[in-house]
Amino acid sequence: MLQLRLLACFAHPDDEAFTAAGVLAASVARGVDVRLICATRGEEGDICFPGAATRETLGQVRDQELRRSCQVLGMQEPMVLGYRDSGWGDSPAQYHPQALVNAPAQEVVERLVAEMRRFRPHVVLTFEPGGLSGHKDHITISRHTTVACQMAGDTGMFPVQLQNGLVPHSPQRLLYTARPRGFRLERARILRRAGIEVPLPDPALQDRGVLPEHIHVTLDVSSHVGKKVASMLCHRTQIAPDDWPHRRVSPDVAVELLGTEYLLCGYPPMPAGVTLSADLFAGVDAGD
Repeated sequence: MLQLRLLACFAHPDDEAFTAAGVLAASVARGVDVRLICATRGEEGDICFPGAATRETLGQVRDQELRRSCQVLGMQEPMVLGYRDSGWGDSPAQYHPQALVNAPAQEVVERLVAEMRRFRPHVVLTFEPGGLSGHKDHITISRHTTVACQMAGDTGMFPVQLQNGLVPHSPQRLLYTARPRGFRLERARILRRAGIEVPLPDPALQDRGVLPEHIHVTLDVSSHVGKKVASMLCHRTQIAPDDWPHRRVSPDVAVELLGTEYLLCGYPPMPAGVTLSADLFAGVDAGD
């Protein structure tokens, strides 16, 4: 029996955990070969756990956190491209010459195409075009991954790869991980009902997310919430030791918070209002 393959492309260590751990864990559980490309080591992230890292060591520490998370999820060692975290908002990090946002698009796409031709995934997963949170690195890796999916099967692209034995390969499906509009407010309401006082999101952020009619797949990952939380907890630098809400809720509330993930179909293109099967590989030719 031929094995199905999924390639996830994200920007920072912890994106796989906080963004798509349910999808990844569910895929592994059904026997899919799942691999992860991470563009940066997250050098501009937080240090929420005192003593877990310094500004100088944070990238190295987060790289190890990522590898532990992949082990928890049952995936192979991640491929880290080694670009630098571009930082949030107007951070000076965005001007660093090695920042992901400054990397030549053709260079990044060529590296992604090489891995697609090498691994030959049936399905590719990345951020929706808005990057979920609007983070510039999320948007950048989504854009480059989308272009790489279009180019990987083109015999005219990157001929040196072909000379080196990498055969063109077109992924059959490109999926974008997304969150429905109003998800921040809904999360706050769930926690408040559970007795955990959290602030309501800034009004400017309350409408962040994708319109419901644009969501193509609603995936029940409730049976994988334990593994999802364990994956998140691998990212110790990013989680405050005392006030992370998921440490303080019941299993039922954890499922309410984390038990559903949402996807858009980037390829083949799907109009708004179409609902696809929760089986991400439905209709995929496993022999390709």
